[in-house]
Order: sequence, then structure tokens, then C-alpha cells
Amino acid sequence: MIKAIKFQHGLLSLFALLFLAGCNNDDDSVAVLPPDSEQAAFTYTPDPEKPNTVTFAAYPEVETWYTHWSFGDNTAAEGMDATKTYPLSGEYEVRFKIFTEGGTAESFQTVSIESDLLGPNLIQNGEFEGSDSWTILPISDGVEVAFENGAASWSGGGWGQQGVYQAIEVEANQVYQINMEVTCNGLSDSWFEVYAGKTVPTPGNDYTDGGIRLGLNTWEGCGGEPFEGLFTAYSCSGEDGTFQFTEGGTVYLVIRGGGADYGTNGVTIDNVSVRGL
Repeated sequence: MIKAIKFQHGLLSLFALLFLAGCNNDDDSVAVLPPDSEQAAFTYTPDPEKPNTVTFAAYPEVETWYTHWSFGDNTAAEGMDATKTYPLSGEYEVRFKIFTEGGTAESFQTVSIESDLLGPNLIQNGEFEGSDSWTILPISDGVEVAFENGAASWSGGGWGQQGVYQAIEVEANQVYQINMEVTCNGLSDSWFEVYAGKTVPTPGNDYTDGGIRLGLNTWEGCGGEPFEGLFTAYSCSGEDGTFQFTEGGTVYLVIRGGGADYGTNGVTIDNVSVRGL
């Protein structure tokens, strides 16, 4: 009889443990439910005085461990709030994505920018009507730059590199945007980069002052396939084309490219601009 009572007690204890485990599993399953797009919704508000500047805000009702904004022009940000200035008119598909323990969710909205920013272009002869105002920067043999047909073109390879540059005058603490039209015919093991720095370029020396502002890099996933459009839309190396300095004065816009194989006229640029935002 005592053994029977102990056996029944043991069964009751086992059932209790299984019940509690089942409850815990239910709680866990609720906690890891994937979010939906409504939980990743966001709002945006253009600045009434600067309509090219837009403020984005999101309020997910689920706990997130990471968030990501994609502004539709190859630029991005993190956090629940973000502010973006669009220098050019157009339709931009903006995405906000949340990452939770249960999975990810995202939502999209299209932002319309009515006009280009009207800041003056600091670049002289950005249309490449000849080579006036530009200086060739020879770095190493193999890649050549040609000014022809209203554009500047890079070709060659052999792990050489060459650039062009121009001095511009900037104001302290003013944000500037670099952009240009780029035609890429497909590169192999190569790069094409834009810098804005205060160091004077010198022949035979690589230029890296200020870091990469815009860039193509086949190892990072862009420049290997042909494309045509604004550099800001295709850049995958460096920043988003913006820069600023705490002190005003002379800044050198340097555009350089190099690598193993540029093909025939591997990169052509036109309509280079640097405008204040």
C-alpha cells in the first residue's frame, strides 16, 4: 500500500513538472513571435523651411535589438529617429527594418523631393569642357585619364592608378555633398574613389586624406558590372558623399582610380558637383 501511494505521488509530481514545462514553453513561444510590418511602421516630416531635409521617426511596440533605415539613395542610418537631406529631386523609397528575438519586419514609404538644392556648385568645369581647372595626379603607371567628349575617362590596369583633382574653398562647419554622373563599363579587381581633404596632392603618392567620400570597389560588391547613373546611387565604399570641416579654407577634391583591369574606358565621369546642404 505504501509503495502504491509513493508511486501515485511520483506520477503526480511528474505530471506537475510536465505541466509547468508546457507553460514555460507557451511563454517562450509567445515571446519569440515574429513581428509584422505594422510594428515597423514609421512617419516622416519634411522641414517646413528646408523641404529637402526630412525627419523620420519609428515607434515599434516590440522590443528590438537593432534597427536600420535605408533612405533610397544608397545611404543608411540606425536608431529610432533619423534626419536625411536629399540634395536632388526625385522619388525615394525609404525602408525601416526592425530586428527582434522573434525575427525581422520592415515597412516602406515613398518620399517625394520636389527640387534640387540650390547651393552653388564649388567645382569649376564640372562638365569637362576640356581639362581646364583640373590637374592630373599621376600615382603609378598602368591607368590613364583622358579628357574627351565632354567627360573624363579612366582606362588601363596593371595595378597602376591615376587621379585628377581641383582645389575648392569651403566654409567652416558647412556640410557639403559631392556627386557626379558615372558610367562604369565593368572593372576587375579595381577601385574608383573620391576624396575631399586638406592635404595637397603630390605626384607619385597615394591620396587618402579625409577618407573615402564615394567609392566603387569590386571586392566590396560594386563596379564589377556595367551601370550608369549618379555616383551616390551606386557607391558601396566609403561614406555617402558628404563632408564638413571645423575650419574653412582650401580643400582638395581628388578623384582617383586603379587596379588590375579597367577594360575599355572602364569609368567615365561627368557633371561633377560639390554643393552646400
